[in-house]
Amino acid sequence: SKRVPGKDIFKLDKIFFPINAGGVHWCCAVVYMTKKKIQFYDSLGGEGMFYLRGLMRYLKDEHQAKKGCPLPEEEKWELVTCTRDTPFQENGFDCGVFTCMYTDFLSKDCPLKFSQHHVTQCRERIALSIMNGSAIH
Repeated sequence: SKRVPGKDIFKLDKIFFPINAGGVHWCCAVVYMTKKKIQFYDSLGGEGMFYLRGLMRYLKDEHQAKKGCPLPEEEKWELVTCTRDTPFQENGFDCGVFTCMYTDFLSKDCPLKFSQHHVTQCRERIALSIMNGSAIH
């Protein structure tokens, strides 16, 4: 929480967590603070419940540590495994691109409307973002 304004993650709208599963595969989870939802996104279709539970545990521990009390309305939080409408990769090496695109689209509240067909364009967009030193809007 060092880079979070006011160092209070509970005042954020969304928190993105890139996940390196097993040291060989990239996926991500998003904590939607105001919606009280944690959702897993995996281009290979893994459910991600292990990571969802871990992030819920993190939120509970962080709230207790920073606010001095249990996470309010804990029972209202929803853990959402990877859904069928999540874009999936069609090979064994584009998981990083898909993970970057999930976070890019979701950070702008855009629907995940891309596929394997768009990977080259997505790679170019990622490269331009890196070269420019910031995300492309």
